[in-house]
Amino acid sequence: MVKMKKSLIKALNNHRLFLIILIIAAALRFYRLPEMASFDFDQAYAANFAYDVLRKFPIRMIGQGLSIEGLFMGPLYFYFLVPFYALFNLHPLGGAVGSVFLGLGIITAYYFFGSKLFGKPAGLIAAFLGTVLFREIESDWSATPAFSSKLLVLVTWYCFYQYWQGKTKYLPILGFVFGLYTSFHPILFPFYLVFLILFLIKRKLPNLKTIFLSLIAFIAPLAPLILFEFLHNFLEVRRLFELFMGPKSPSTALSLTKLSNYILLVSSESQNILGLNLQSPTLLSGLLLLMAVIFTLRRVSFWKESFHLLMILITLLVFILYYFFLPLHVPEYYFIAPIVLLFFYFSGVLGFWTTRPLGRIGVLVFLVFVALVNIKTLNQGKWANPNLITLAHKDTIVKAIIKEQPKDEKFFVSYLNLPGWNFGFDYFFKLYGYKPEDKGVENAIYTIVIPKILSIDSIDVSSGNIGLIYPD
Repeated sequence: MVKMKKSLIKALNNHRLFLIILIIAAALRFYRLPEMASFDFDQAYAANFAYDVLRKFPIRMIGQGLSIEGLFMGPLYFYFLVPFYALFNLHPLGGAVGSVFLGLGIITAYYFFGSKLFGKPAGLIAAFLGTVLFREIESDWSATPAFSSKLLVLVTWYCFYQYWQGKTKYLPILGFVFGLYTSFHPILFPFYLVFLILFLIKRKLPNLKTIFLSLIAFIAPLAPLILFEFLHNFLEVRRLFELFMGPKSPSTALSLTKLSNYILLVSSESQNILGLNLQSPTLLSGLLLLMAVIFTLRRVSFWKESFHLLMILITLLVFILYYFFLPLHVPEYYFIAPIVLLFFYFSGVLGFWTTRPLGRIGVLVFLVFVALVNIKTLNQGKWANPNLITLAHKDTIVKAIIKEQPKDEKFFVSYLNLPGWNFGFDYFFKLYGYKPEDKGVENAIYTIVIPKILSIDSIDVSSGNIGLIYPD
């Protein structure tokens, strides 16, 4: 017991700076969480998933539908959130709390994998930036699987690095993570091609036991989707075949403009995530790649291992070409993986400069500057913003209706809103045991106005940028 206590104290001392960073990260994310967390289409889906699992039928083979009709995610991300909904009695705040814990897991991964690949200073820098960046905080509030897939990106990259080192024992972990891609988002599928190229470069075959364990680990997270496909006559396979063999729309046609847009997106978003408005949108990415080339040629720091420059270039190329040839509209978040990796390596470069006295001062000044800029954005955009349309405000409006409306009498809710701004209210009515009618009910029609400016003079109750008009 004494030995265990000493080991624990030693571990806490070794990681005390990271623990301080993690506490700050938790404070920034949990502060006024109900007001900060969104509750729109994706969050309402997750809440309804948990409601069905806990109240109706616990087995779900698929998760949220994708943007292509007939294609679905796996259910595991949403099952991860179910215990949090249970702890909060199915209130959607539970989903936001679960999402924040995943975000803290991402920060931990930045520290752990950054320390392993680049050294402890880089790990601390990556964790600190992940803690204070407005974009990172906002995505951790979102309860959206695509944003949480950053964790899988970092685990995948670490497994790639270990395989490059000849350590095939990490392949079962990689297989499991590969299988999880379908339950977070298919945006990570290009990593399959990256690993194929990595395998062709290293040609390191594992033993039969490792191959078997890797296959089992890969299939296990896919089991619900495989069963769904079997029971539904391979619906998704047929839909994918139709997608690639059918006619292409003008918006998905191949062009040099499309290719250049994707290159610009990847190189600029990794800079934008820092919250800095620099004159050149690709300045930091360009400097990063230039330093990577110079440091690799001169065999400086971690860059002396050719894995880093070679595999980051291969990954960027694979992701850009994959989405260039994919016959779909490609939103910005589809490039989360290469953007996260560029950000990760940027932290690694900053960690290298901390080994120089002047560099250490420069890095410290830069980190303080970035933190102040992002906290200012956080305050102006969220904490001091009176016009939010978030979870707490939607909950308040529904409770205002319930307070006025007798439970045994019929009522109707109409919406005066901008397109797509009325998600989430139905779930609150279901949670509180009230069900609005599908058509107008005489003398019991409530109107929810989003944003309030659409009918500012008629509003009886408001919360944030949501207004409520009582029946006449």
